[in-house]
Amino acid sequence: MRRPTVADQTGRGLLGRRVRSGGVLVASAALVATLFVATPAAAVDYPSWDDVLAAKSNESAKAAQISEIEGLISGLQAEVDAAQAAAAVAWDADQAAQERLAAGTRKADELAASAAEAAERSAESDQRAAALAAQFARSAGNDLTSHLLVSGEGTDDLLYQLGAMSKLSETSQGVFERAKQDANTADALSDQAEVAQAALTELAAAAAATLDAAVAAQQAVQGALLEQEAHQAELTVQLAALHETSSRTEAEYQAGVEAERQRRIAEEQAAAAAAAAAAAAAAEAAAAGSGGGSSSGGGSSSGGSSGGGIVVSPPAQSYSGQAVVDYAEQFVGVVPYGYGASPSTSFGCDGLTQYVYGQFGISLPRLVSRQAAMGVRVSPQDAQAGDLVVWPGAHIGIYDGHGGVIHSPDWGRYVTHATGLWGSYYFVRLV
Repeated sequence: MRRPTVADQTGRGLLGRRVRSGGVLVASAALVATLFVATPAAAVDYPSWDDVLAAKSNESAKAAQISEIEGLISGLQAEVDAAQAAAAVAWDADQAAQERLAAGTRKADELAASAAEAAERSAESDQRAAALAAQFARSAGNDLTSHLLVSGEGTDDLLYQLGAMSKLSETSQGVFERAKQDANTADALSDQAEVAQAALTELAAAAAATLDAAVAAQQAVQGALLEQEAHQAELTVQLAALHETSSRTEAEYQAGVEAERQRRIAEEQAAAAAAAAAAAAAAEAAAAGSGGGSSSGGGSSSGGSSGGGIVVSPPAQSYSGQAVVDYAEQFVGVVPYGYGASPSTSFGCDGLTQYVYGQFGISLPRLVSRQAAMGVRVSPQDAQAGDLVVWPGAHIGIYDGHGGVIHSPDWGRYVTHATGLWGSYYFVRLV
């Protein structure tokens, strides 16, 4: 996407704007809004553990329940995929609208400048014409011909004066014609500038509509991902239980759900830890320092291995990117790396971001890829404090706004405030 890079997404730093002709654009924006603004979905009736137990006692009921759960699992993924595809289309439509608006703005500015220059030239031409008219009035009044006839002393003088009068007449005609031409040009450019400015208002409205539609489409992605996060592990365990011949207790079922959730987290976290360790080693070798004064060394001696004694300060202010960074800073060198998402236990890279943003009312799922899909990409030039820094499929952290990142790096280390970034990464802004 060049999703916001960003000019301003209604003050949140997401995209510059533009568009083409007004009526077409408004219609286009309306279409995007119709297609991609999520409408509340009907509540899904997910099976309970009691439903699963009841179905196990009857083969036909069990087969039906298995089919239903498999459909729910595939449906959750299909919903995520469809929402992401729709969001991509919506952001592309918005990008086109932003670019057309920017082009329209440039055109309107250029026409306004040209109209102003033409008005200046017209005013100068008018002054020259007025001065020439005044010169005529002073030199001969209304009877220049009589003046020439009586003032000459001979034929040569008369011919000279007649020639001068002819030349002066030619000059005056050119001055007056130029003044008229400059006035017409100024009027024409002024009219064009007014038309361009009027079109710009329509372009801006259309671009605002596509931006709203794109943000709404992205929020639909967020909802689909959180829905999948909430039910995927439970449905997977229910499906496994239906295929088993043994019975489980409620406690075993709940433990299985949590184990499945942790398995999925561990799977991606293992890849994240390996990638982060390699990246950190490369950064240290390059002497850029992947960690500031509070990297793994300082962290190892400043917190217990469980992190259980930490006193967490609440957010000091309402949500902003800098507030997120300031809040996350308290965990640097204190909370160890692990699979957790709580300062009382440990933070995986995605656990840290989930916990920190959660304190500001922003829900994130676990797993790097899912968190990255919760927002829109922004360019490095437009990245701001509080954006996510994503190493694709491997690692995630909180951008500090100054070229560094707060992240939970890998096993044996603590939350770190790195002073530099490394490897291949991109920025994501939550919307």
